[in-house]
Amino acid sequence: MVEIVVNDNFNEAGEANLFEDIGNGKFESSDLFKLRMDVDELVEDSEINELLSYGSFSKNLAYDLPYQRSGAIKLLRDFNMSALLADEVGLGKTITTGMAIKEGIYRGFLKKIVILTPPSLVDQWVIELRDKFGLEFNIIESAEDWNKFDFAIASIDRVKIFDKVTRGFRHKSAHSVLWDLVIVDEAHKLKEKNTVRWKFVDRLQKKRFLLLTATPFQNDLIELYNLLHLLKRGHLGTIKEFRQKFLYRGNSRHPLNPLDLKKKLEEVMVRRRRDETGIDYKARVPKIVTVELSKTEKMIYDNTVRLLKENYFRADGREINALLIVFAILPKITSSSASAKESLQRIIDTETYHEITKTFAQGILDDYATVERDSKIEKLVELIEEIISRKNEDGSKSDEKILIYTRHPTTLRYIVEKLKPFNLKIIEFMGGLDREEKSRRIESFKRGEADIMISTDTGAEGLNFQFCRNLINYDLPWNPMSVEQRIGRLDRIGQNRDMYIYSFATKGTMEEHVVDLIINKMCCVGLVIGELPIILFNLGLDGEGKSGRNKIEEKLMASFIEGKGNLEFFARNVNEIAAEISLGMKDYENDKVSNKKFFDE
Repeated sequence: MVEIVVNDNFNEAGEANLFEDIGNGKFESSDLFKLRMDVDELVEDSEINELLSYGSFSKNLAYDLPYQRSGAIKLLRDFNMSALLADEVGLGKTITTGMAIKEGIYRGFLKKIVILTPPSLVDQWVIELRDKFGLEFNIIESAEDWNKFDFAIASIDRVKIFDKVTRGFRHKSAHSVLWDLVIVDEAHKLKEKNTVRWKFVDRLQKKRFLLLTATPFQNDLIELYNLLHLLKRGHLGTIKEFRQKFLYRGNSRHPLNPLDLKKKLEEVMVRRRRDETGIDYKARVPKIVTVELSKTEKMIYDNTVRLLKENYFRADGREINALLIVFAILPKITSSSASAKESLQRIIDTETYHEITKTFAQGILDDYATVERDSKIEKLVELIEEIISRKNEDGSKSDEKILIYTRHPTTLRYIVEKLKPFNLKIIEFMGGLDREEKSRRIESFKRGEADIMISTDTGAEGLNFQFCRNLINYDLPWNPMSVEQRIGRLDRIGQNRDMYIYSFATKGTMEEHVVDLIINKMCCVGLVIGELPIILFNLGLDGEGKSGRNKIEEKLMASFIEGKGNLEFFARNVNEIAAEISLGMKDYENDKVSNKKFFDE
């Protein structure tokens, strides 16, 4: 008989009055949804000891990792898919979960599934489930979508919004659906019980409930209680009982009866360590590529900053919003000369802008015509030649592929054009390619039919290039999570060599400070893929700011605006952010030690 795990969504006060409420007839039929189980499921008594569906997707997996299969079987057999999957960072919780989902669908007891993830992971989940498991999950875009799809994925940050006027969730329709399985990725974000996020998830009607996180708690056992209370009501008792039994003198950082608490956790948790699985992540070796501008190029750069901070007006004379300037224009200006000229020409040709702005932009464009050399492209050519000529220790030619990232299609085409004279085999990769064409180009790159792949960020979402170890950031996003996703294309299970992360930075500009912050102090400091998002969440810097951009990116842009391009002012603010990140990393390392002692020792 399959165990029916009941995850009621009453609050603690309501639990005491449960039977009284039933006696008074206060519950609607929807509140007893868990009694409406399929007959087939109730009489199913076969134990799951193998993945019957494995043959249908095994060929799509780059590697056969037994611990992922055993993890999926354990979730299905021992926990009926209601559990906390707390594998250490980097072990592929998404793949383990995908295997379990596929098996549940194959066996017929998972027919309505929703996955809640951070915004940055929505597309990755869609791609992984589609390409590896042949499962089509639809993204929830509006409140009306909840009743349209049997298999859905939603950004938890976007659907949890509580409308203070109507006193209800904007996506309240999600709570009227009876889900066979609800999955929450990065579930450590549910550690606070009184948040809108926690309450939104709690109200979902779910037969099974799977939480994914590598860090179930971070030195605060109340957070662990809140997470487990959401997963399985009463498993750790009431909060009062939990404090009395498991907190030493009420201190939430010091467990009382830790062995008993660990035993209770093991009843609802699957956790594996990297040292148990043999997974060995390689080092990220950061290389800052300094570009020294010629006098003319430096004059153009300085004048462009002047244009944006002093001479940027609408046709009616009003000054254009500063945030719009730095978000829409500045990244294109600093990406490449081609992208900069395209942006300047657009200003000149558009009626939106004042004649003062147009005239200033035309002057900069005229200066570009006098530039005899492109220092950034020349530096790229030098770097490519250096990488391709790299030798192994025995003196033989090393197998070196190069993945180049740029944010802008204009820059991508410009790089391709400038590299043509050097007889390099190049593959272009950008948004708009269908699945078959993407696969064809990736396979061609993997087989060595090309030396270089040049990609935009949108082009390579969710794709794996662990067969390549050289990444060049020709331009760098000011959002550290975007950079982390780039590096994550290489830094994956199966990467067997240290990776070289080259990032271009123009000397004497803001780029120097931003690249140092994001590369040297955030993305290449010994962290395993997936750890930076946890650190930023703990600091409250992982989400979107008021402008809808990543909070760190927003801080950097705000500094540019406030300092009006003053480099010393900007550098001080960058250093402040770096110091904040450094403290967060130290706290995280301490939390890892605490987790290891508690869970593994």
